[in-house]
Amino acid sequence: MKTFIILLVLGAAGYYGYTEYYDTSGIVEITGNIQVSQQGNFNINAPQLGEDLCMATIRGTAKNTSDKPLKNVLIKYKIAGISTSAMIFDLGPQEQLEFTTLGVKTKGRHPAFFLENVQFEEKN
Repeated sequence: MKTFIILLVLGAAGYYGYTEYYDTSGIVEITGNIQVSQQGNFNINAPQLGEDLCMATIRGTAKNTSDKPLKNVLIKYKIAGISTSAMIFDLGPQEQLEFTTLGVKTKGRHPAFFLENVQFEEKN
């Protein structure tokens, strides 16, 4: 019984240490919406070759919710299964900045998208 209680206390302490020092979720809040613009699919020597292609990007905001400045904030999204990203070089404490990802060509006007992950470094 004594061993069980010791293991339980060590497990709780380990979880607290992880969430306090290593878990970075929630430090950067990301909100983003997809924007799709239609592009023609043309060849100069022929009429239209197929259905129109669309260019999709994610526009949104990133907010630093911590009291420490961050640098090199890399925001990765997937649009229609293709990875795209945006970079914010400096994000101060409680600062909010807008971002736009690189464009992705898609065939549909309503591609699926989701936030893949957010990586950053803390400034010293």
